[in-house]
Amino acid sequence: MVRKTLSKIAVIAAAFSLIAAPAHAVNLVGGGATFANPILDACKAEYARATGDSYVYNSLGSGAGRSGIDKGDYDFGWSDTPHTGSTAPAGMIHLPVVAAPVAILYNVPGIKGQLHLSPTTLAKIFAREITKWNDPAIKADNARNVKSPVFETVRTKTTVGGVTTFTNVVKKDAKGDPVVKRFSQKRVNTSLPKTDIVVIYRADSSGTSGILTNYLRAAVPSVWTKNGNNAFDASFPGNINAPANIGKIQSARGSELVSALAAKTPGAITYAEKDYATKNNLGFAKLFNNADVAVDPGAAGTSAFLGSASFNEANGTLNLDYKTTNPQAYLLGSTSYALVLTNYKDKQKAAAVKTLMTFILDECAKRFPQTEFAVIDGPLYDFNKKLIAKIG
Repeated sequence: MVRKTLSKIAVIAAAFSLIAAPAHAVNLVGGGATFANPILDACKAEYARATGDSYVYNSLGSGAGRSGIDKGDYDFGWSDTPHTGSTAPAGMIHLPVVAAPVAILYNVPGIKGQLHLSPTTLAKIFAREITKWNDPAIKADNARNVKSPVFETVRTKTTVGGVTTFTNVVKKDAKGDPVVKRFSQKRVNTSLPKTDIVVIYRADSSGTSGILTNYLRAAVPSVWTKNGNNAFDASFPGNINAPANIGKIQSARGSELVSALAAKTPGAITYAEKDYATKNNLGFAKLFNNADVAVDPGAAGTSAFLGSASFNEANGTLNLDYKTTNPQAYLLGSTSYALVLTNYKDKQKAAAVKTLMTFILDECAKRFPQTEFAVIDGPLYDFNKKLIAKIG
C-alpha cells in the first residue's frame, strides 16, 4: 500500500513539474548598439526569471547590429539610428523600446563642480575650433546665471531578484511628460585650467556617433557643416588628420573603450551613455537647450525631448525635433531601435522576440531606474505596442 501511494505521489509530482516548468525555453541571440547594453544587461536575469526564456546580447556597435540582422546572425539587432538602407531585410521594422541620454563625458583635472556647455561651444570643441579648456567660450558658459529644471519625484517600489526596494523617480503627467517642480536659478563661476582638449570618438560604425553628429548638424550648422553620420570621421567638418589634430583626436571602439580611454587621458572629452561616467569616474556636462535652460543627461530630460518627436508608422522610426523650445528637454536624448522582423521563419522564436520586446518596454526601465533609461509611456508607448503586435 505504501509503495502504491508513493508511486501515485511520484506520478502526480512528475505531472505537476511538466506543467510548472517552462516548456521549450527559447534562447535568443541579439547584438548591436552599445547604447542599449546597460539596460539589456541589467534586465537579462529578470527576463529569464519571468519567462523561462533567455537572451545573449553582443554589444558591438550599431553597425554590427544592422549587419547581424541583415545576415540572419541575430534574432534581433540593435541600432541607435534608423536602418533604412538597401541591405535591410524585407519585413524588418524598428522598435524604439528604449530611450536614454547620450552624455558628454570629460576628464579635466582641477575642475570643481559640473561643466555647462552651449550647443555652439560643444560643436566647436568636437570640430577642434576650441582646443583649450580655458577658452573664452567655455568660460562664458561657466561664468553666468544658469536656469535648470528641478523635476518632481515620487517614491516607487521595484522588485528585482525577489528583493523589493523603494526608489525616487521622476513623476509624469497623464501624457507621459515629466512634471517640473520648479526651475532653479544659480550663478556659476567655474575655474578652468589651461589644459589641451583631447577629443575621443567612436572608431566603429556607431549610432551614438550618429546621435551626436545629427544633433550638432541640426543645432549649429554654421560650425558642424557636414551631415550627421554613424562614422564620426566622415561627419567631422574638417581634416581630421591635420597636423594640429595629431594626438588631440583619438578613437576607440565601443562606449566601453572610449570612456575607458577618456578616464586615462587628462583633458579628454567624449560621448557615451551616462552609465559609463559612473563606471569610469568621469564628469558629465549639463547642456543648454533652445530655451537657454541647462539640463542634466537623465531620463526626465530625455522624455521631455522625445515628447516633441513625430512617428513614422510604416517602419517604426522617429523624427526628432531638435528645434523644440521645451525648457525641460535634453537635446542629446534618443531612442535606440531594436531591429526585428514581421516574418520570422521560426514562429517559436517570433513569439519569444515579441515577449522580450514587450518585457523591455514594460519592465526594464521601471526595474532599473539607476541606468537613467526613460520609462516609455504616453503616445510613444502606444506606438511601440502597435509595432510589437506586427512581429510574427
